Amino acid sequence: MTTLAEKLPTMTDPDLKALRANAARLLEQGTPVQMTAAGEIIPLIDEEAARRVANKPTGAAVRKRAPVKKKEAPASGHQTALPSKAA
Repeated sequence: MTTLAEKLPTMTDPDLKALRANAARLLEQGTPVQMTAAGEIIPLIDEEAARRVANKPTGAAVRKRAPVKKKEAPASGHQTALPSKAA
């Protein structure tokens, strides 16, 4: 069975934040076993969060995509076949 500490790198940022909040709550209000487990996991969660912040690309490295060009409706055949008014 996979331990919670092994799952930390695969968790999303919101999940990691929720886990940190729950562990902090258990550290204050949990049973002795829960307090011990929370005390062990909080430093690992903080370490993972710090690693993610350090590895986050800077603003210059992030490339934005060009905006999507709007498609123009093709002209129907009868409009293009009209004689010009200049003639």
